Amino acid sequence: MMPISRRGVIHGLASAALCSATRTLASPLLIGRDEAEVTPGLMKFRPEIEPLVALVERTPRDRCADMVVDQLRQGVSYRQFLAALFLAGIRNVNPRPPGFALHCVFVIHSAHIISLEAPADSRLLPLFYALDNFKAAQERDARQPSGDYTMRPLGGSLPALERAAAEFTAAMEAWDPERAERAAVSLARHRSAGEVFEMLWRYGARDYRNIGHKAIFVANAHRTVNAIGWQHAEPVLRSLVLGLLDFGKQQHVNGYAFDDQCYGGNLRRLKETFARLDDSWIAEQGDPLATRSILGAIREATAEEACAEVAGRFTKGKTSAGSVWDAVHLAAAELRMRARSGAAIVGVHAVTAVNALHHAYLVISEPQDRLLFLLQAVGWMGQFRKWAETREENLRRFPITDMEPSADTAQLAETFAGIPSNLDASAARVLRLARDLPARQAFLATALRLTLAKADEVHYYKYLAALIEDVPLLSPDWQPYFLAATVYYVKGSNDPEPTPMKRAREALRTLAV
Repeated sequence: MMPISRRGVIHGLASAALCSATRTLASPLLIGRDEAEVTPGLMKFRPEIEPLVALVERTPRDRCADMVVDQLRQGVSYRQFLAALFLAGIRNVNPRPPGFALHCVFVIHSAHIISLEAPADSRLLPLFYALDNFKAAQERDARQPSGDYTMRPLGGSLPALERAAAEFTAAMEAWDPERAERAAVSLARHRSAGEVFEMLWRYGARDYRNIGHKAIFVANAHRTVNAIGWQHAEPVLRSLVLGLLDFGKQQHVNGYAFDDQCYGGNLRRLKETFARLDDSWIAEQGDPLATRSILGAIREATAEEACAEVAGRFTKGKTSAGSVWDAVHLAAAELRMRARSGAAIVGVHAVTAVNALHHAYLVISEPQDRLLFLLQAVGWMGQFRKWAETREENLRRFPITDMEPSADTAQLAETFAGIPSNLDASAARVLRLARDLPARQAFLATALRLTLAKADEVHYYKYLAALIEDVPLLSPDWQPYFLAATVYYVKGSNDPEPTPMKRAREALRTLAV
């Protein structure tokens, strides 16, 4: 039997999900015709999902929990609600800039992952959280100086099928959003999901600005559309390309204009080195010494220097993709552990951005693009660190590889009681228990339970979901260190349960009656 690679597993899951998702939604939406009405001029979704999206859009925030239960009683499925929440964000929240209120779109994949991992009696709670988050984002978007954004029908003629791909590439390279929107819609109508996203991945990875949200948007759109169905792709792709083309080439964001970043240098390295590599570079097996050395370069050198070192190691046959990815994931987790004050959210985004880049690396088909994404991941860690260092007090010195497991045998209760008051001690306890699989599973189960009950900010979902997905991608020796970083953005046992989640639990109890 041939061994199954991590990339093969990702491809198989994505293909299976997409095959299932492309079937038309079968369950009827039991909503009256009068409830399906939307304001004239809005971009409308497919008939089978539009009524539910409209209901999500207009239900007052404090009545949403009861609305969900009512719809579930009438036969609306989990997948239909997932699609409605995602599409409501696409239609109602401005994708420019790709962040802020748009997190209601980004979080849908994370909520789906948390739901799949959750205990059976809590599996629907992420839907309630995502809905409440959308209502908050809807309110926030409406208050923007630019006005309340709503996606409208697309204007202009679409490029013909035979020209759509070339038109899309030309528009993206020229930073022309209107051309790119029309080309993306043409592609959605005539090409498969795999073909379209193969053209999109690079545009998410080329531009770090707004701390990685462009890559996060592409990856989460890909995974969510796989879950809800390619039939919903047109508006998603329109929103996505608008987000990818935000800022323009000259605008400085997070300390960078477009051409100040590592992308141009990595394109040159790719051209200079790829033809000289043999197939061994792509090996998944990591070498701890190589990982430590690369992690040191990411920690201390500039982004350009770190990328050059990794490219040189590949050329000389002195490292593998597995070793580099181990170093990149550890660097992201370390940045969150080091971060203080205003840098905390930068560390969280380092983890979620690497999650997006690694997902793209696993699904793209061209080896050259895979190497480019790996070099970009190295460079982005340097760019994240540079932005976090803009204030000296933002980062402490705390190498993740210097962590020592706790000497005590404290139980999970003590670990979560120390969050957030004593994070380093809790991390040391996790490092000790993470070497034992049942103890690791018990830790993650508790982290999930507390997130489901107490999350009051969208990144609690995004950060935990990224860690859950990425822990298996690291070499076994490094997994406990990576898992220990969980405590730096997870809810503790003493955190309060927010009002929207109390409403959700009460509403779910009535569903069981």
